[in-house]
Amino acid sequence: MHDERSATLPASDPFTSLAAHFGMLLGVSDLEAVVGHSWAKMRLHNAWLHGGGVVWGFGISVDGPSREVRVTPGLALDELGRELYLPVLSCLDLAKWLDEQKEKAENREILDGLVDAHVVARFRACLARPVPALTSPCDGAGAETAYSRLRETAELFLVPGRSTRAGRYLRLRRLFGLPGTGVASKDKAISQEVDPLRAKVTSAPETDRPGMWLDAVRHCAALDSVDRRPAGLDDGDGSGLLPGSGDADVVLGDLHDLRLVTVKGTTTAEGKVDVATRTSHVDTATLLELASAGTISHGGA
Repeated sequence: MHDERSATLPASDPFTSLAAHFGMLLGVSDLEAVVGHSWAKMRLHNAWLHGGGVVWGFGISVDGPSREVRVTPGLALDELGRELYLPVLSCLDLAKWLDEQKEKAENREILDGLVDAHVVARFRACLARPVPALTSPCDGAGAETAYSRLRETAELFLVPGRSTRAGRYLRLRRLFGLPGTGVASKDKAISQEVDPLRAKVTSAPETDRPGMWLDAVRHCAALDSVDRRPAGLDDGDGSGLLPGSGDADVVLGDLHDLRLVTVKGTTTAEGKVDVATRTSHVDTATLLELASAGTISHGGA
């Protein structure tokens, strides 16, 4: 889907904006600073305080007769803070994708024709709405066509294998008994640091636990925040201030045991959908209610 209309958002610096004054001549870079400043601010906020995940929609189904994976409209954030919006029902050609995987079978293990995959959404910005434009004076000020809009959308891809999820705030996760990274050495170091703290809280008298839980959460959150850092402060495109880099795919769900089945000359697709593997954003009002209920039912934990 990449073509000459692909574009990059002018969101390079969230900490520099335009200082306008009367009579100031504005060029393209000045207008990009005006537009890009708020864009970059929002990306910085989304990336660090929300992270990648689905906000709403993006339902997935395997349509047997058409041999397609269908994805409903949805909204998501990626780990670079960009909003991924899919406005219409979209389809991926599963039959074509499976044929491609068979061609690569020497590099992958495919047993009995069953293949696992996962669906990802990837941010894309496109140029749109061409209008007449003036060339530079050096070119004789002739008229030509240029795009006048940037449209943000999302691309969908099928990726071989099951998805993996990278945890954030590893000490906090360990404190509440959540799974770690899956890297034995890293998880062992975190457990040696956090498990004694958790044991101290859980073995304390019930009346002392609420305050001790709060202290433990603050302790782990502080150390986790120290460990978090941008992917590369020296990058020139603004991504150096963000926690990730690259395509920043958002996992929408896993597809298990995909295959094509032919019965009496008719070929259909089969597969199981698991959207629980995605990360989902829950609104703050609901989180407040859940936290209140958890406090009552778990004695302040």
